[in-house]
Amino acid sequence: MNVKWEQHKLGDIAKVTKLAGFEFTKYINYSSKGKILAIRGLNIKDGKFNLQDVKYIDNSDFNKLTRSKLRQDDILFTYVGTIGNSAIVPAGVKWYLAPNVCLIRTQTENAKFISHLIQSDKFQHQEIPKWITTSSQPALSMENIRKFSIILPTISEQLKISNLVSIIDTIITLQQRKLEQLKQLKKAMLQQLFVDKNSKQPNLRFKNFNGEWEQRKLGTVGKTQSGIGFPTKEQGGQKGVPFFKVSDMNNNGNEFEMTTSNNYVTEQQIISKKWKTITKVPAVIFAKVGAALMLNRKRLVTVPFLIDNNTMAYMFGKNWDPYFGKVLFDTLNLPKYAQTGALPSFNGSDIENIKVMFPTQVEQQIIGCFFESINGLITHQQNKLTQLTTLKKYLLQNLFI
Repeated sequence: MNVKWEQHKLGDIAKVTKLAGFEFTKYINYSSKGKILAIRGLNIKDGKFNLQDVKYIDNSDFNKLTRSKLRQDDILFTYVGTIGNSAIVPAGVKWYLAPNVCLIRTQTENAKFISHLIQSDKFQHQEIPKWITTSSQPALSMENIRKFSIILPTISEQLKISNLVSIIDTIITLQQRKLEQLKQLKKAMLQQLFVDKNSKQPNLRFKNFNGEWEQRKLGTVGKTQSGIGFPTKEQGGQKGVPFFKVSDMNNNGNEFEMTTSNNYVTEQQIISKKWKTITKVPAVIFAKVGAALMLNRKRLVTVPFLIDNNTMAYMFGKNWDPYFGKVLFDTLNLPKYAQTGALPSFNGSDIENIKVMFPTQVEQQIIGCFFESINGLITHQQNKLTQLTTLKKYLLQNLFI
């Protein structure tokens, strides 16, 4: 027989507390020598702990503190500023709770189930906003957090659901590690297979290649072209020639090569506006002005295209393997060559005067093919992660009431 889920207030099934800020401030230590990690709001995201930017409390002071020592299966929840991030404390850690994060300690219910429920879209978008108050910044009081409406099945069903979601979380974590390993491999191989400014040969070469690489200015083996104005009324087209903007680099699938655009233009538009399509491809594009320039992102383009006036293209000459060229651009710190002013920016000459080390075209092809393979593995791994996170989101939307 199916057992109905029952509605509760969070405060009736769990202890909800926060740390007084003065106690944390008194004992905080900015050195890792303390060994007792203080969890802050910025350390919690997407149901996990990000421990790259952490602060500590001295071991000697930890025993003096009477509040908010954490234990396994405590749920930590951000209630000020960025509200609603939560994660569950794993086994075997010695952590301390910082201000702006509250502790939810369940009494008899399954803590992992409660944590997953809090992360669900319905809870995030329907329940939490009802209780937020706004003064200098959005916040939740402990009293209002205790009023959260929680609908629970039996303990056995809670356990089954939480175990399923936890398995997906574990797989996601493993896949994220694989992705990071691939990115680190690519970074290491970029350092080994390309020539730095102090040498004429790379540290590592493929079999049967030797001899020095040749120094060239980019302007002698290719040409830059800046983008053009793209009036708003001309935007939004779904068919025709892609008209790339810097923001298109964020599209899924555009991590290495521009395969989609948010805007396409027809031949009629091109003729009417007297635009000149860039047909000399492959090329590489990058931001040429403003904050986006400082992100140092480059993308390969292999089909005729247009770019807006915040973007610049470099068209490869006949001496290039385009995939080698794209990877070589990945090794360049382009912001270093920007002109300073109200906004950092490039002129074509700033790029064309950059000196690079250049091997034979055959060696370029081997290196380009190698990195194309690594990029393919990275893209495949990113797609797997996207599928897994979509699956988790679906489960969180459909397994909870």
